[in-house]
Order: sequence, then C-alpha cells, then structure tokens
Amino acid sequence: MGAIYTKAQKAATQKYINSTDQIRVRTSKGNLDFIKNHAMNMGESFGEFVNRAITEAIYRDRGDVFVEDTHSDEYGISGKLLLSKDNQYEMDYIIDGVRKIKLLDKREDVPENFISDYAWMSLENEYESDLLGGE
Repeated sequence: MGAIYTKAQKAATQKYINSTDQIRVRTSKGNLDFIKNHAMNMGESFGEFVNRAITEAIYRDRGDVFVEDTHSDEYGISGKLLLSKDNQYEMDYIIDGVRKIKLLDKREDVPENFISDYAWMSLENEYESDLLGGE
C-alpha cells in the first residue's frame, strides 16, 4: 500500500510553498546536467547552488564583498554582512518577505575584533527598526 499524505504533511507543505518564491529558468540543452553535477560536487542541492550563484553575482555586480553570515537567536533571523565598494558595511537581510541591502557604517569605524558582534547587532537593529518600528 502507498503512504498516506496526512493533513499535517499537507499543511507543512503549503506553509513551505507560501514562504518561498519560485523561479523558472531556461538553459541550453546539456547545461542542466552540468549545473546539477557542479552543485552535487559542491555538496549543495540544485536550488542551494542556484540561489548562491545568483546572490554572489548580485554582490559582484554591485562591487560588494561578502564578510560573514550572521544570525540573531533572539529574533530568529539571518543576514549577510557585506563590504561595499565604498568601504562601507552593508547588511543583506530578509524581513517579512522583503529583501533589503542596507548601508551601515564605514569599515574604519568598526574594530576588526568586533566585526562578528557588529554584524549580529546590526541585524537586530535593522529588524527592530524595520519590523518593530524602532523599539
């Protein structure tokens, strides 16, 4: 007998679908297997690789350099600390379904040994300002 698709599974699937956007892309014949194999060799799913490639291309086109991933346990949100071509820190994050890259401080204004703390504190500050109205 086949497996039964429960109401809980259906609800979880619907919740996941509603929390993502879908992109359809066409590529030359033969390119799909090439991309899938590369993703597999990198230890990523196809979707993870495509998302990473798009994000890295956007950063490169903007002249940004990725500094580090950051996460706020308090709010359960994640972001990426970037260094702009103008030597300013930026925070790339998604809050309430909207992705933003927000300018922060000049690199010289943040001591090197404070960057990790600066990243997550900036993320929390942006969250509070954007979603909570600056509480």
